[in-house]
Amino acid sequence: MGTQEIKTKRLLLRRFVPEDLQDFFMWTGSPEASRFIMEKPHKTIEEAKKDLDKRIASYAKPDYYMWGIIFENELVGFCCGNEINEEIRSICIGYGLKKQHWNKGIATEATQALIRYFFEIDFNRVFSYHNPLNPASGKVMTKSGMTFEGRIRGGSLLAGEICDCLQYSILRSDYQL
Repeated sequence: MGTQEIKTKRLLLRRFVPEDLQDFFMWTGSPEASRFIMEKPHKTIEEAKKDLDKRIASYAKPDYYMWGIIFENELVGFCCGNEINEEIRSICIGYGLKKQHWNKGIATEATQALIRYFFEIDFNRVFSYHNPLNPASGKVMTKSGMTFEGRIRGGSLLAGEICDCLQYSILRSDYQL
């Protein structure tokens, strides 16, 4: 199925395109905006271009889930599904936004849309996790209907550092489609 366009009340979730480079670099090059996502910040726009080109090329894969988040006609961040386990039909949600768009409910709205999408395409479990130093991300997960599962010590690599993570999930049986 892969990355399909999703519309919500305020957002358009769509595939990245080459013209997104400047906006993409706005958060991927920002140490503050990217400190709680898996990649280290891009140091140059050329690094960002290589990353964006790789993401765009990956859309050819049927199990690649990566969206740009459009809010008020501006690319403000991304959301994705990764860490797929086909045996148990599980997928992890990730997201990141430009700092000026934090605390507007955008990440929650995008996460809720992805949960619905993943259950519609027959995933059984959707999970996410965050660095304990980023409690706002935990609020996104809770507001999206996920249940806190626990702390995984040394369980993640965020912004290039090994750290603990707090994990949440929701099962298809818990969700009303």
